[in-house]
Amino acid sequence: MDATKQRSNGYSADVRMQLSINGQVLSIAQLGPDFIILRDRMDHPPALGEIAVWIDGHERRWNVHLPDGLQANQNKTRISYAG
Repeated sequence: MDATKQRSNGYSADVRMQLSINGQVLSIAQLGPDFIILRDRMDHPPALGEIAVWIDGHERRWNVHLPDGLQANQNKTRISYAG
């Protein structure tokens, strides 16, 4: 089969994610069930925050707890659902 004649019916969603914590808005690079990876690392003490996710313009928000805070020397940040 000639690969040049194959058609892609794939779909690529427009996804944006951010963490709001104490008035700061930080861009999320990756979101897992119990962790986030921020685009830019920083230090911040343990706190409550809000994650916002937009997928193709549809928004969802939820509160999270960052039990370890943010640590600039750590790639992953542990989160838990906070209602």
